Amino acid sequence: MITLFIDTHDSVIRIALIKDNKILAEKTRAEKKDHSTVCMPTLVSLMNDCHLSAQDLSDIVVVNGPGSFTGERLGVTIAKTLAYTLNIPIRTITSIETCLQTVSLSKNTFLSLSEKNGYFLALFNKDKQLINDYFYLSKKEYQDFCQNNQVCEVSDYNILESVLFAHQKQPINPHQVNPFYVKKIEVLND
Repeated sequence: MITLFIDTHDSVIRIALIKDNKILAEKTRAEKKDHSTVCMPTLVSLMNDCHLSAQDLSDIVVVNGPGSFTGERLGVTIAKTLAYTLNIPIRTITSIETCLQTVSLSKNTFLSLSEKNGYFLALFNKDKQLINDYFYLSKKEYQDFCQNNQVCEVSDYNILESVLFAHQKQPINPHQVNPFYVKKIEVLND
């Protein structure tokens, strides 16, 4: 069983192949822009390095956001297209869920993930179960929010742990996999 992991939610593109609960190979590219020009070549290069073809994939895990509007759409589109054409299972994981395994929670805690103008947040209980909807705060709102709430800022994650977490979820019909937008894009804020 070979799982393809795709994360394009921020400026760092992460693509990995997981086999038998071990990372077979991974590639990371830091790109401020132009995810669309480097994502597919990076994926093809990774597959070629491992001497694999798309038909060798057994499932896909994709980070569907929140994060970069364009980045989310790109990763999700690639994952959906592969899952549909190869007829293999696809699962989603949020950018904050990827970080769940890196933290220890003793009580209800808001996990926050920064982006250029603010923070994405979600409340999890000590068992790491989501107990409210995701939301977005500007940097100023975030400072005020942190004064009155238990907040843990997360930023890094373990790809293998993220895939294992995602494998606990049910596969989704590729046509129903969508980017997970939390904040309005800047154009709509004017």
